[in-house]
Amino acid sequence: MGHVEAATQSEQDQASSPLMAVLTRIHQIRRQLMFSVGVVMVGTIVSWGLSDHIYSILAYPITHALSERGLDPQLAFTRLTDPFIVYLSVSLLGGIVLAVPLLMAQVWRLLSPLSEGRRLYAAFVFVIVASLLFLSGLAFGQLVLLPFITGYLLDLAEGMQGMVTAREYLRFAVRLLLIMGLAAQLPLLSFVLARIGVLSARTLWRRLPYAVLIAFVSAAMITPPDGISQVLVGVPLVALYVSSIAVAALARPRRPSEEGPDKDQDS
Repeated sequence: MGHVEAATQSEQDQASSPLMAVLTRIHQIRRQLMFSVGVVMVGTIVSWGLSDHIYSILAYPITHALSERGLDPQLAFTRLTDPFIVYLSVSLLGGIVLAVPLLMAQVWRLLSPLSEGRRLYAAFVFVIVASLLFLSGLAFGQLVLLPFITGYLLDLAEGMQGMVTAREYLRFAVRLLLIMGLAAQLPLLSFVLARIGVLSARTLWRRLPYAVLIAFVSAAMITPPDGISQVLVGVPLVALYVSSIAVAALARPRRPSEEGPDKDQDS
């Protein structure tokens, strides 16, 4: 009987082990999400003191386009709470930018259990590259997309009398910049996932039609309802996805023999 009871207990332990692993992982993800939210909140509070400068930078494409066309560059507001919402939005964007390295570190912690090679050097490179890609996406949106889109839309309104509100413009600008910053992570994520054998270029290629649909639907959701703006945003998103396919094709899964003895053992 003792052997039977011991065998039964062993089977129960083996059955509960995967469940405990899943629950532990869920708890870790929850802690990482809470940490990420806290970091963004701290960054937002810090950015609140710089909200005037952040607003000036974000509003430059539209104010410059208005000035070039002989229009009043001062953005308007239609509700008493609009200035607060505008400054809160730009502070939130600033908080996300300040928190990007720590947020990318949390992304690496999510990905690292999938691979046996959890070196500190690899984590450092991932955080640096991911942060630079995010900032590059923001810069592309700020320096290329926003000036072109705002100039194009103002040219369409030639001969009309209108008013550009700060809240409407900043809502569009912040969404556009965040989408471009996040989309810029696609090549890096595809490289990491392909490197550890979770994803392949063939899989990404098969999903290309869905990716094109999602890209243009996302573009339609954040841009004004005109075809030019949607194409200007959708095409770079598709280009980033295609570049992710190329990167995944170049990356090869890590072999066990490539794992050095200097693994990072922290969980």
